Amino acid sequence: MSQRIVVLETNEVPLRIFRRFQKLRPGSNLDRLLQKSHVVETMALDVDESLLYPSQTWASLNTGAPYEAHKIHWYNDPKPDQYPLYWKTVADRGLTVGVVNTLHSSPAEPYAEGNDNFKFVIPDCFAADSYTKPGYFEAYQKLTLKAVSANARVATMKAPIQEAALTLINSPRYGIRAHTMIEGASLLAQIARKKVNRERIRNMQFPLAADVFVKLFRKHQPNLSIIFTNHVAANMHRYWYGLFPEDYPTRVYDEKWINKYRDEIMAAVDLLDNYLGELMKLAEKNDCVLVVVSSMGQAANEKLTPEVRASRTHSFRLEDVRKFADQLVSRRYSYNVEQAMVPQYMLGFPSTAEAENYGAEVRESIPGLKSASVTCDVNGPVVTLSVTLDGNASEVIVRGKSWDYKALGFTRFEIDDHSSGRHCPEGSLIIYNSKTAKVNKPTVNYLEYAPAMLKHFGIERQAFMTEPSFNF
Repeated sequence: MSQRIVVLETNEVPLRIFRRFQKLRPGSNLDRLLQKSHVVETMALDVDESLLYPSQTWASLNTGAPYEAHKIHWYNDPKPDQYPLYWKTVADRGLTVGVVNTLHSSPAEPYAEGNDNFKFVIPDCFAADSYTKPGYFEAYQKLTLKAVSANARVATMKAPIQEAALTLINSPRYGIRAHTMIEGASLLAQIARKKVNRERIRNMQFPLAADVFVKLFRKHQPNLSIIFTNHVAANMHRYWYGLFPEDYPTRVYDEKWINKYRDEIMAAVDLLDNYLGELMKLAEKNDCVLVVVSSMGQAANEKLTPEVRASRTHSFRLEDVRKFADQLVSRRYSYNVEQAMVPQYMLGFPSTAEAENYGAEVRESIPGLKSASVTCDVNGPVVTLSVTLDGNASEVIVRGKSWDYKALGFTRFEIDDHSSGRHCPEGSLIIYNSKTAKVNKPTVNYLEYAPAMLKHFGIERQAFMTEPSFNF
């Protein structure tokens, strides 16, 4: 029997970030992990670098199919049956699987309900519903979905009260530990006193999810367990300049800004480090392989200049999606507004034909827009709108009519960070506590990941997959 595998999916974290933390925190769990593991750089080569996005790259990594084949572009796009996520194949072959928050795990009910091979499923934070397995995690999932939606682009301390209360009541059953709750309360107090940056609220979801994951793993011990986190990536996008100001050709931020934000990325990794230590102990005690993986990485956004910063003191968020989405077209359509990552807004239609009709109307209206930028992607019955407003959008013209931005459902907020991090092809792969791991080169094509997983569990790779050059 192959060793069980525990996977920590760390969204967009390149080896450079792990190496920097190792240098700053000698003796840390991450330092020990890097010293005792096979460490590989992954490369996302199937998506043009200017278009790299996690919804695409995680689909490629976890199916083993290139983007041009699976065509999963946004989070709630249809997942084609001919290119299954590898962990679904593992479950289909009779092995046990548990997932928490991994991308493209929703909708979960069609594959998880009644399938005993899925021991636990808490889908990603872009799920259209709150289905979980076991079902008693539904209140927790509702809290996650609402919190992620509320904290898009700018973090807020407002919480969905009912779901937060139910999560607090159920926290022992969920596995959420007292020290996690205490540390969360302490962070909120520090933010309220302006001791730390308010954006650290985004970090709070990971400790809750990690506690849940550890509890479920200990209870079920499936052959394959996966947990995903985005909290490091969110900080890299905002504060890369604070950690690596030398990466930029011109000076963008002053010392005051750097001093305020230079620790944000490492604080996020510090949180990860706490749980890495626990996962390493679980792997050792239960004879599991621990895999830490990212489908791509981040690097400096060289397009960020002093002029860009000076011109962008505020931004806009589409708070009421229907108000804007309905004005882009000539008639009323029936659709559901689904979860997406701002500035993407996702609409689910009852049929592919209706989605295509809506998309065609939107594309016709785009040339006439003023002070607004829109792109429209249609994938099956799902339409994804990417929407931004100009910084000085005093009026917005849609289909020949002038609107105040508020009337179109937008809210305005001040910003002092300007996406100093950008997506890059270089990701991470770290393999710990394996009896069979064999890695012959420092860099691998990330399309090798899924077939290598299948090979580990004795499952033949599919014809479209690449022969892996390494073993877990």
